[in-house]
Amino acid sequence: MTSPRTTGVWISASSATMLRWGPELTVRHRIDSTVPSRRRSTGRPPTEEHPSSEGHRDEHMRVFFDQVAHVLSVDDDLLLIGDGEVVEHFANHIRADDANHRRQRRIEIEKSSSITERQLLARIRAFAGSSAKRYLPR
Repeated sequence: MTSPRTTGVWISASSATMLRWGPELTVRHRIDSTVPSRRRSTGRPPTEEHPSSEGHRDEHMRVFFDQVAHVLSVDDDLLLIGDGEVVEHFANHIRADDANHRRQRRIEIEKSSSITERQLLARIRAFAGSSAKRYLPR
């Protein structure tokens, strides 16, 4: 199933930038996350009685994924780009939600370090099968 619109998402644990592209319009949306960083404090190391805060971080990540997924159109094909494991976990989150609602759409994942919005838009257009705009000198 191919949609006339395509949404690209660049996601990390700190933020997500979404560009919804169609032949006539591009819409931008950004969500900053409240996910705590993985940096260790100088406090005591985790033990069985005092576990690490990863469960707390995971809950923040689920809330963040829900916020980002809520903004995405359920009819759009998705290009998900991100650094580390976050993009894979987000893709699994989207696929699980689609399966629960019996939706099917094209989802592609790319791992990448931070990219600009122009680079994201160029990747979305290529994913959608549209050639990049070329500006010829006058």
